[in-house]
Amino acid sequence: MAGRENMEETRKKKQSNKNWVTIRDVARHCNVGKSTVSRVLNGNLNEFPVSEAMIERVKNAAEELGYRPNWMARVMSDKRTHLIGLSCFYTDSPNRSPDRKAFERHALWWAVDIILSLPEFEDYDLVIHYRKESPDKPLKPSDFKSDLFDGMIYLSPSDEHLEFLDMASEDFPIVLIGQVAGAEERMPCVDINNRKMARQAVDHLIGLGRRNILMLVPEKLKHLNCMPDRQHGYRDALAENGIQIPDESIHTVRCLKDHVDAFFENVHRLEEVDAIFCATDDLAALCIAPLQAMGYRIPEDIALMGFGNSLICKGTSPALSSVHLPEEKHVNTAASLLLKILNKEIPYEPGFHEIEAELVIRESTEETKPA
Repeated sequence: MAGRENMEETRKKKQSNKNWVTIRDVARHCNVGKSTVSRVLNGNLNEFPVSEAMIERVKNAAEELGYRPNWMARVMSDKRTHLIGLSCFYTDSPNRSPDRKAFERHALWWAVDIILSLPEFEDYDLVIHYRKESPDKPLKPSDFKSDLFDGMIYLSPSDEHLEFLDMASEDFPIVLIGQVAGAEERMPCVDINNRKMARQAVDHLIGLGRRNILMLVPEKLKHLNCMPDRQHGYRDALAENGIQIPDESIHTVRCLKDHVDAFFENVHRLEEVDAIFCATDDLAALCIAPLQAMGYRIPEDIALMGFGNSLICKGTSPALSSVHLPEEKHVNTAASLLLKILNKEIPYEPGFHEIEAELVIRESTEETKPA
């Protein structure tokens, strides 16, 4: 009883003085040395084993006293901040469109939710790192705050700003979600194989007997490195199946209703087209209404394939076939990889970590029987 009263007295005294409960307070209450308490609370039990009974006693005392680790002391002790940066780009360009803003927000917040849900992340804090990218101004080493972060997960890379490639090292490990040329020789990269999956999507259309296949790319997302890969995959599938690739087979279109409507009103020789492959689901969904208004049946006249397998695919009529992107697995793999590197479980090595994707076939590419 007296012990509990002393514990409560210590806790209240610390709170009233606006001081932290320290390791010394916990050690005094348990009648053991500070080093023992430090090893228990910091998980350093390998060199000097501590009994299970003492571990439980120390942890219970720390919880009841209201002990919270001193962040600065911890940094000084193990030379780590236990902060991980999640880097996404920010631009104040007046040409930054609403659809691009929406894409950026989505990419950021699904990543945050997934990372924070990882049990192994409990010893770290996540910090959103906005990198301000300007066409005429390179990023400086100080922009990456390598003195603050133990490591970084890097989202939405662009060919215009490759400075992060020179920042990555064993002392400041960066794991990239996505791809840019040369990155996998410098750091771990996590992504689907966009080229391979685009090829599979177009192969599926060709397997339905479609030969005149257009590809549409959203204008405001064409800067993303995945878009050229998807275009290469489209060309690969046509070439491998002996289909001539017309000069105007790939079109960039603004992902807005009026722009898509205008495209179909003006596109050359639409009556010869029997399939359309879109680099995003949003763009594919916008194709349905104008095609139907012009009298084309989907998929009987024109088969339609998206990319991403977003929620919109199930809400269109007909429902859209698409390439499923396992976004959660992207982030989960990147975060787990970085944590293993920081915890010295694996070395920091460059390479490509492929996330498997798959085709999801729905009504928009169903096989149709001749009338």
